[in-house]
Amino acid sequence: MTSLLLKHKSNLPKFQDWFSEYDDQAAKTDVMRWAKKSRNRIVHESDLDLNSSCHVTWIGNWHNRQEVKATFPPRMSVSEIIEAIKNSRGMPPFGTITIRRRWVDGALNAWEVLDAAAACYMHLNDLLRAGHLAAGVPRCDVEGSYEECVDSSLTDASGKLNCMHTAQSELASHFSVPDGVILDGVSEELEIDEAKIQASIERYKIPEFPDGDAIARVPGMMAVARKVMERDGEHGTFAFCFKGESLLTIQAMRFDSQRVKILSFERLADLVESTRADGVLVIGEMWMALQTDREKELGTVLFPARDRLDRMEVLSVFAVTRDGRQAETVCFVERGSSGEARCGEISGIDSGGVMNTLIPVRRKWKEMESRGL
Repeated sequence: MTSLLLKHKSNLPKFQDWFSEYDDQAAKTDVMRWAKKSRNRIVHESDLDLNSSCHVTWIGNWHNRQEVKATFPPRMSVSEIIEAIKNSRGMPPFGTITIRRRWVDGALNAWEVLDAAAACYMHLNDLLRAGHLAAGVPRCDVEGSYEECVDSSLTDASGKLNCMHTAQSELASHFSVPDGVILDGVSEELEIDEAKIQASIERYKIPEFPDGDAIARVPGMMAVARKVMERDGEHGTFAFCFKGESLLTIQAMRFDSQRVKILSFERLADLVESTRADGVLVIGEMWMALQTDREKELGTVLFPARDRLDRMEVLSVFAVTRDGRQAETVCFVERGSSGEARCGEISGIDSGGVMNTLIPVRRKWKEMESRGL
């Protein structure tokens, strides 16, 4: 593609401006240098030097997590790998296991091949987008067939396309250690539909939908959540990923146990990397209980709120950003005789407990930083 652009540069408006920016930055990244060399290698010499491995991650709780790299035959299925790990010794008797298949080219060991291909696509999309904008062309006018997730608008591809994220998630499988049950359907990405958003605003009589980055939207999203809670008597758990003030994607989260809840937020962390999000906001119902004096002494929580007799139902909105900011607010929910919900006063809290759920997201941002993402 870059060779083709260089050949026709005299016909492209402001070519030197936008192509030089790409050539000085993106083209010099490890993944783009690998792409150029790999293209030449495949055309003139041989195929990629692929190695197959898998990462096995054991998760006990929010803080207790271990990851090891294991080697299995390339044609061994994930289900067969699961059976092999179940039959191995030394595995903790609790928690969950995630198995993630990886294909790596020997010339780019730090990247999984699909991740590398996705990164190349994003860089080239940005290059074409810059060229079109410089020429005053808002949409590509070349006739052709497009995949469902690709259109002619050349949208800002700061993160992976949704199909790329889905493909990556299909390389992973999860199971519960105590009973060996496979854990599926921990979350679902939702399409951002402006028409549905407008319909919801009218249905719940929301004066205006909040804007700003993840932190700035916390108060406004709580106001929206209260209206939904009092009208419907319940509120699902949703995670919103942001790039600055732009909403990138929404993830619906469903969990019937603590182990699935942890996996849901691990998947959210993967989505953060896929979209290159720098802010996350989560809305949902939760149980809350005050720490006992003994728990305060030990600096821990001996019994989760969901297992306490003095637990309280709350509606929570909390957010965190890559630059270290966070915000957390709750309102207590009271139930009427018929089960109807009444939301109490809104209060900001600094318990840190809710923020445990975003430990996977913070860990992911740290990993991304080490990889230059």
